[in-house]
Amino acid sequence: MAERSVVRRYARALFDTSNRSGMVAQVEEDLKAVDQVLRTVPRFGRALRAPTISAARKHALLERSFSSRIGPLTMRFLKLVIDRRREEILSDAYLEFQRLAEEARNLLSVQVTSAIPLTDEERDRLSGALNRRTGKQIVLQVSLDPEIMGGLVVRMGDTVLDSSVRTRLNQLRNRLLNGRAA
Repeated sequence: MAERSVVRRYARALFDTSNRSGMVAQVEEDLKAVDQVLRTVPRFGRALRAPTISAARKHALLERSFSSRIGPLTMRFLKLVIDRRREEILSDAYLEFQRLAEEARNLLSVQVTSAIPLTDEERDRLSGALNRRTGKQIVLQVSLDPEIMGGLVVRMGDTVLDSSVRTRLNQLRNRLLNGRAA
C-alpha cells in the first residue's frame, strides 16, 4: 500500500483538475477501469512498478492498454505518476478519487457487516440514523458475516462502530478474565 498522504495529494490534484473541467464522472470511470485491470492482471501492475522498465516503455504499455478506454486527462495523470516514479499509488488512487467525488456529491459510503440479511425497513432506519448523524446522504454497502453472531459492524471512513455480539462477548470475556465485574 502506498503512503496515504501521497495518494491523497495526487488524487486531490486529479480531482481538482477534473472538477474544473467538469469531468469528475468520466475520470472516476476511467480510474475504475484502470483499477479493475490492476486487480485482475497482477502482471500489469508489476510491470508498471518494475524499476528496470523505463518510463517510455511504461508509457507505451499504458497507451496500448488504455488509449481507447480512458480519456486524455486520466492518461496524462497515469503518465505523470510514472514520470514521478510513484507507480505504487495507482492501486489506491481510484478509491481515494472515489472518496473525494462522493464527498463533493455529499455522499458517504458506509460498509455494514451483519450476521443476517437486513430488511428494507432496517436498511432505511440505519440510513436515516446515519444521515442525521453525518448530514450526508448515505450509500449502504451491506455484507454478511455469520461470525459476528448478531448486531452490526458499521464502517464510515476511518470510524468503526462495532455493536456485534462477537465483540461484546469478547469484551465480557476479557473483563471476567481480568477480574472486573460486568
